[in-house]
Amino acid sequence: MLPRQTAEEISRLLAKEITVKRESLGLSKNETATRAGLSVSFVSDLENGKSRASVETLVKLAWVFGTTASEMLEACERRSGYSPSRGLDQL
Repeated sequence: MLPRQTAEEISRLLAKEITVKRESLGLSKNETATRAGLSVSFVSDLENGKSRASVETLVKLAWVFGTTASEMLEACERRSGYSPSRGLDQL
């Protein structure tokens, strides 16, 4: 998978990860947005893939979910089959 395709896949998986984390904690979009200092519409857009999370947004959401941004990204990378060594093959 090319870097752009990988990034798009991880972004799609991250949107799903946000929804899964929120729902597993029994949080509404409103509660999540309030705790993270975000708007409800933005949280909805993130979950629906209409917007992408910045690093700052991801850190805020991870804090609400009791995890880290890196753990959330790593989970998405594993599910996508991402491997940084694949890029070395193209050098």
